[in-house]
Amino acid sequence: MLKINNVSSKIHVTQSDKIFGFKFNFCNGLNIITGENSSGKSSILSCIYYNLGMEQLLGMSTAKSSLLDKCITSEFTYKNHTYTVSQSTVFLEIENSKGDVALLQREAVCHNPADKNKIKIDQDGKLQTFFLHAKQDHTNKRGFYNWLQLFLDIDLPKDVETNKNSLYLQNVFSGCFIEQTKGWSDFMAQMPSFNIKYAKRKLVEYLLSLECLEFDIEKDDLKSKRDVLIERWDMEMKNFERLDYSLSYKANGLNQKFEKHKIDSLKNLSLKVNVESEWLNIELVKRNTQDKLNKLRKQNREVEKRKDLTEQNSRRKDLKIRLLKLNRVKASLDRAYSTEKFKVESYKQHLTRLHEERSNIVGAKKVGELLTELSDSESCPLCDSDINIEFLNHEISRSDYENSLAFIGSKISMISSYLDSFSSFEEDYFKNCNYYESLILETKTEISNIDRDLNSSFDKDLYRSQVHAELINTNFLESISYLDTEFDKFKESINKINTDIINIDLAIRDISKQSSNDEIKIGMLQSKFRKYLKQFHYTSNYINKVNIRDNAPHKIFPSVFNASAGSHQSIRLASSASDFIRAEWAFYLALMSESKVHPGILIFDEPGQHAMSVESMKALLKASEKLNNYQLIYAISKVNKGYDEDKIEHDITIKELTQDLVNYNKIEIDADGHKLVSEI
Repeated sequence: MLKINNVSSKIHVTQSDKIFGFKFNFCNGLNIITGENSSGKSSILSCIYYNLGMEQLLGMSTAKSSLLDKCITSEFTYKNHTYTVSQSTVFLEIENSKGDVALLQREAVCHNPADKNKIKIDQDGKLQTFFLHAKQDHTNKRGFYNWLQLFLDIDLPKDVETNKNSLYLQNVFSGCFIEQTKGWSDFMAQMPSFNIKYAKRKLVEYLLSLECLEFDIEKDDLKSKRDVLIERWDMEMKNFERLDYSLSYKANGLNQKFEKHKIDSLKNLSLKVNVESEWLNIELVKRNTQDKLNKLRKQNREVEKRKDLTEQNSRRKDLKIRLLKLNRVKASLDRAYSTEKFKVESYKQHLTRLHEERSNIVGAKKVGELLTELSDSESCPLCDSDINIEFLNHEISRSDYENSLAFIGSKISMISSYLDSFSSFEEDYFKNCNYYESLILETKTEISNIDRDLNSSFDKDLYRSQVHAELINTNFLESISYLDTEFDKFKESINKINTDIINIDLAIRDISKQSSNDEIKIGMLQSKFRKYLKQFHYTSNYINKVNIRDNAPHKIFPSVFNASAGSHQSIRLASSASDFIRAEWAFYLALMSESKVHPGILIFDEPGQHAMSVESMKALLKASEKLNNYQLIYAISKVNKGYDEDKIEHDITIKELTQDLVNYNKIEIDADGHKLVSEI
């Protein structure tokens, strides 16, 4: 749980040695920041966003375009004198549920722009620097978001397979921080997507600790696996079709594109071969070819007469020598491949370690603590030698960083190049294997033919056509037999793919069944939401017609059943502009109240949108005042446009809105007649 203790700034100017800034303290429960228009209410909130690294929730992706007000970044007026900002720093003191306090310090204007993407954190007297808005700022031990997640004890959901976050801190805080300009246009309007599917829905599921969140993550993972299996099916089909271009064949009853079959039914597939324009079963083709070949051999042997066998014996001897050499070459290829395979596995492990070490040094470089990082390591990532740091106070130059990173980078590049080259080596190995196995088979076949000839007589008058016919049928039978063997393997492969897809579909169907525990939690959220709707004077629809459902459309979010359309409609479309604002108040408050993992803070910037009624605003503040176990920070102008019970528009003062409140913290920015920044 997050509590903000105070926010402050320290500003240096070019025209004077005086130091300017501000400091405001917050407490548990309701805090109301008030002041005249343009007095600096939103500027205070933007400083909170800024020091928590939540610029994206204000529509800014990085700190390159400052979201902070010009009084902090460029110029301000104090006592009728305009000052130009030369340097400014924002401070934010936060506290977690354990009572641990940390002071976050971030530069707003500084000489080195890169320093704006660093946050210094003073915790228990120890000052550390963390980086943000850079790669790995959520995972690196020097990454700010990683630190903040650990400090607040926020356990974000992860993908089981990849171990990557399914939600990020920016997603979580989009349900806590509602800014003025776009934040009220929709639920969690400023949430960055990070290419997360159904990110808003997953956030609500996470905050309510719904089992369906894990189920949805698992379902997405299963769907990805299913897509991979479909790709494998397509590849198996193409590979089998390309197996032998000299033959025309097809698997009977099997389509090119995947269609589900009964489990193990694909093991019974039959293969058809086109023989003289007729599609025959491969077993029948093999039998017919074998019978034809036996008949040809018998005919040929009958007309053979024995002759001088010296030439045949000499040829057989040469072939035996050739076969021995080919087997040696093949064995040499196998040994070389096994050796390379072992080296590759070793290099992969080393490469993983080098990437990790480079990541740590990059993180240390961003915060300027290389020696500290090295002192945490027991051995060198390159040579495994023990590290002895003798000069912890030694100043590390930029060139030291670059040289270290360049050296590790060169090692990574060298190993990566080797691993890339292994792919080519492996491909060549398989090609060479196929080539030599083919030569070995041909040589064995020729030796077998010579042996057969040596055991029979050979007539010079033997018809060449008969010999040629025997040779053709022999080759055809070998091709058909090889195709039949590969078809058995093909059936096993696609049958397994089909079975895996069926099992995945069954698993997805089982996951889709809603947990009864989830129904209870969603029901409690709906009850609390309706209660708040009633308190805030929502009138666009009957309260009991507004639902938070556990299925699509608008799953987990408020919707209203449209009888004329016969479907559920988003409450945003089914409500007036002011009533949708009331619905947002109710949803955010209900969600925080019913969640056990909510950060425990809500920030509303000008919640009285669309000329809100006095009674609704007072009801919001009254309901918020009771939430003493949380922290609520509302920025409300001293005078707002609104309307009374008679729908007559008039000005609403902050005094009128807060007159019935007892327990809240009022922060008046311009109580001394000045705006946000003053001399300190």
